Amino acid sequence: MVVADDGGAGVPTAAPAVSTPAPGPSSVVHGGDRGRLEIAQRAVERIAEITARNHGAVVRRDAVLGRGLPKARAVIAGQRVRIEVQVAAAFGVPLNEVAAEVRRNVAADVERFTGLGVDRVDVDLSAVESLDRSPGQAVDTPPSAAKAPAAAPAVAYVGVVVALALIGLGAVGTAEMLRSVGLLDGEVIPGSWFGRSVVLRPESWMRPVGIATVAIGLMLLALAVKPRRRTHLAVQGPDTIVWLRTADTARLAADGAGRVDSVTATSVVAKRKRLRARVTTFGDPDRVTDDVSAAIDGRLAGIDPRPRVRIDLRED
Repeated sequence: MVVADDGGAGVPTAAPAVSTPAPGPSSVVHGGDRGRLEIAQRAVERIAEITARNHGAVVRRDAVLGRGLPKARAVIAGQRVRIEVQVAAAFGVPLNEVAAEVRRNVAADVERFTGLGVDRVDVDLSAVESLDRSPGQAVDTPPSAAKAPAAAPAVAYVGVVVALALIGLGAVGTAEMLRSVGLLDGEVIPGSWFGRSVVLRPESWMRPVGIATVAIGLMLLALAVKPRRRTHLAVQGPDTIVWLRTADTARLAADGAGRVDSVTATSVVAKRKRLRARVTTFGDPDRVTDDVSAAIDGRLAGIDPRPRVRIDLRED
């Protein structure tokens, strides 16, 4: 059963964004540069699949013995998109109502999260599942949020091995130091390990080297188990499925500020917790500041954590 939606007229398209990404922790975007923001096809398909799965009458089917459902396919052309969603419905519910609601929900979420205009949504009810429940009862399918993007580990597995080796060497050096001052009896490293011709003698450098290697090893071990820091900002909603880089927040803020009346140029520097906008204008400073602040707040609505905004004006 397939239900199609051709009612894409009147859906607002995404505003053009400033595309000047810069490497490093800070991202600089100049409002005078114009480009386009590209959204991957798989991102749109993932949004459609999660939205369809959250419907009460849609049954999730894992891809173990067959095709996993819900399954979405998107075709993007410019700022418009066409979507096909395959779902399995629960037995005992009106299939036409399920298809219509899934179609409406998918179109709304794709437009809300991506800004793309939805021209068509085809819903393919490819299976009906029999569940142990009364007809019409909602299926308990808890929503699943997307995994938060995180930076690479500060120290990889090799770092753990090196840290343990340094700790061992430091312990041996410290033990040799304790034996040299008479606080420890016996040999720490038997001479036979390296051949009977080798005689190990305590040296003055063993104490500081032993302490330093232990400290370095403990520091590397702490870095290895330290939780990875988040690299993206979450866009809040029913489920967190969209994440923005600091470069993306800079683009949004620069585009919003650049659309304010009397503004001739904008430059935005964004970090995770703060954002600085430099605005060139020939208008009234108080009015322009308020308008730019409102425009940036509107563009960054729903972002968590919300960066602090600072606006610097320069007269043209």
